[in-house]
Amino acid sequence: MRHHERAPAGREPRAVAPRSAAPELDGGPRQARLVALQRTLGNAAAADWVRRSRGEAVQRAGTGAAERTGNAAAAGHGAARERAGRDGVEERERRLSEEYGIRIGPPPGDREHFTHAELDRIDTALATLPSEDLGPNEQLVAIEPDPGGARASAYDEDERTIGIVRPILAGGIRAPGWLYARLNRGSHWQRRLMDHGALSGMSGVGLRQDHRLGIRPGRRHVMAGVSDELAHGNLLEWTVRHEVGHSVDAMVEWSVELAAQERFGGWRVHGGDADGEVARAVLRKADLLDVLGGLPQAAAVSTLSALIRTPEVRGNGDRLHAYFERFKALLAPPEFERRRDLALRFVRLALAQPWSLDDGGATVLDVEGRTYHVDQYDDWVSYSTAQRRAHALSNYQFSTPKEWFAEAYAACYDPEPGVGDRLPAEVRAWFEARRGSGGSG
Repeated sequence: MRHHERAPAGREPRAVAPRSAAPELDGGPRQARLVALQRTLGNAAAADWVRRSRGEAVQRAGTGAAERTGNAAAAGHGAARERAGRDGVEERERRLSEEYGIRIGPPPGDREHFTHAELDRIDTALATLPSEDLGPNEQLVAIEPDPGGARASAYDEDERTIGIVRPILAGGIRAPGWLYARLNRGSHWQRRLMDHGALSGMSGVGLRQDHRLGIRPGRRHVMAGVSDELAHGNLLEWTVRHEVGHSVDAMVEWSVELAAQERFGGWRVHGGDADGEVARAVLRKADLLDVLGGLPQAAAVSTLSALIRTPEVRGNGDRLHAYFERFKALLAPPEFERRRDLALRFVRLALAQPWSLDDGGATVLDVEGRTYHVDQYDDWVSYSTAQRRAHALSNYQFSTPKEWFAEAYAACYDPEPGVGDRLPAEVRAWFEARRGSGGSG
C-alpha cells in the first residue's frame, strides 16, 4: 500500500533542466517564521546528539584500550566514508536523477554536492513515493543541496525545487552530511529538542508569554503531540517525503480545490478577516454578539475585524481593551468583565501558535465546531475541531492547510506499516486512488 514499483528500465527518463541558483529569502515576516520553524527542527537535535555522543564516550572510557580503539573507529566511520566517497558522488547523483526523472544534486556550475549518506536517505525516501509524483510532476524539477546560511530545507513553489539544508551546530558550523543523515524523529529526546528549537523562533511563544497565557512548560509539541503517528524514522527521509508532498499539493491544487472539505480538515483561510467571520467568532465565543442588535452589531463586528487584522493586531492591545467598553453598560460588572476577558484571551491565544498545544487551544478557540488561530503565514485560519481530535497525525499538521497535506502525504507513503491509519478512510482511499489515476488526484 505504501510502496511502489520503481520505473521500468525502459521508461524514458525525464529531461532535467538546469536552473540558476534560487534567490535568497527576502526576510519578510511570513518567510522568516517558516524558516525558523524548518531550520530549527534539526539544529537543536544535531547539537545535542554530538554532546550526548561525547558524554557516552567519556562513560565508556574506563572499559579498556581495545574498546576505546573500537569506539574511536566507529566514531570516525561516517566521516571517513564521506571523504572516501566524494569521487563517486557526482556520478551517483546523475544516476539517481535519471532514475527518478528530477535533478538530484546541485545546478550546473555549483560545487556543493550531497554526500553518499544523504543520497542513501534521499533514495530510500523517493523509492516509497508514487513515480507520477516525481518525473511527471511539473511542479518538481529538482532536489538540491542548499548551502546558503539564510535558507532552510523547504519546497520553493516558484523555483519548483526542494532545497536541503544541513542543520547548523553550535558556533555556526554546519553538520556534516553523515551526521545529518543520522538524525531520528523516533528519538524522544531528539524530538523534544527539535520541538523546543522550532518553537523558540516563533512569534508569541516563550516562557514569559506562555506563563501569561497559563501554558505550562512542556505542553507544546510540533512533531507529535495529539498523535505519535509520524514520531519515528529518519529526519531526512521525512523531510524529503514531506517536501515532495508540498509539490504534489501544488500539482493537484489540493489547497485550492479540496482543503475545505471536512475529510481534509475542513480548512478555511480568512486572511486578515476582511469578511468579519473571525470577529463574529470572537464575539460569539464571549456571548457578546447578540448583546448588540441591528446596526450597532454590524458596526461592532466591522470594528473588531479591523482591530484583529494581521499583522497590525499585535500592536492593538490597548485599542482592543478599549473596544469592549461599548458592552459595559449592557451587562452587570462581573459578567461584563468575564465576557471581555474571554474575548481578549481568545485573541491573545490565537496569536501564540496554539496549534502546538495537543488540543489546538480548542477550549478557548473552538466556536461551533471550528478552531481559529493565526498561522505561520500570519493568516487567520480555522479548521474542523472534530477532524483534528479524531484524525490529526501531529500538532504541526493542523498549523496551516499546506502542512496538513504535506504531513498526510508523508504518512500515506511512509514505509512503516500502519502509519497514516489515523487519517479518515476516505483520505487514505484518495491517496491510494491517485496511483491508478496517474497522480491527477
